[in-house]
Amino acid sequence: MKRLLRTTGWIAMTALLMSGMAWSFGAQPAKADDFIVYSIYKGLDLGNADETPEKDFYVNLGSAQGIKTGSSIEVLRRTATYDLTNQKLYKEISFPIATLKVIHVERNAAVARMVKMYSADTTPVMTPRAVMVGDFVRPLN
Repeated sequence: MKRLLRTTGWIAMTALLMSGMAWSFGAQPAKADDFIVYSIYKGLDLGNADETPEKDFYVNLGSAQGIKTGSSIEVLRRTATYDLTNQKLYKEISFPIATLKVIHVERNAAVARMVKMYSADTTPVMTPRAVMVGDFVRPLN
């Protein structure tokens, strides 16, 4: 019986760790007052060597929040951290991953394009290394 409990304990701990790790790999759900990337659209690649399809990022931040065409927006990834010594989720951290430039604005929405993806040297490990739906955004001053 003790051996079964030890085995199931390890299974439960592994499952807990995996669920925490899976949770930390994706963007977390937004709160009511958070602004996020809510959609991404990439143009069709027709295979022309001299053409690169643009990628548009749709955010729920607009003129009502002071955004204008040409404004810069910072993208942040929020992830949960796990305390291995106490075997529990510790806290959520947010870190900047990219800068976008607004190309179109409406009252509560905007379309932006990538200006810069921050290097792996300056950001924590994240998968995938790209802006995702659900990532948080904030205006840059």
